[in-house]
Amino acid sequence: MSMVDIDVWVGKTLFVPPIVKLCQLTRQSQYAISRLFWFITALDQLRIATSLTSQIIAGLFSLFMMVTASLRADIPAFSMRWFRLVALVFLLLDVFSGVVSGEWKGVEIWVLVLFAEYAATITHIPPSERKRESRATRTSEARR
Repeated sequence: MSMVDIDVWVGKTLFVPPIVKLCQLTRQSQYAISRLFWFITALDQLRIATSLTSQIIAGLFSLFMMVTASLRADIPAFSMRWFRLVALVFLLLDVFSGVVSGEWKGVEIWVLVLFAEYAATITHIPPSERKRESRATRTSEARR
């Protein structure tokens, strides 16, 4: 199994279905959801920052992501496969470290990054089931 196959399987199996459902529920584009998850990642970085320097860097990152999420919400984003694979490797290393040491602080950041990156890979959000049902109802009523 190649790295591309792993990336496609992880995306289609674990990340894309909940992202699509979230897009349908919130009626937001996949790009807005991607930027939302990057903003949440920045806020989580700020939450776990321990030194003044890391707090300042995380605060600036949070401000930047807030502005990006609000001003450029629906502008198409791009995701690089190598970055997703690196984030997946870091997630696996952090989970392994958490199992061994019992320290789970910061593991969620890689999950948030992967949600953000896989959201940027989605090209089309299908209509929700409720919307399909209402269209079918309207069509059948119009034929009567």
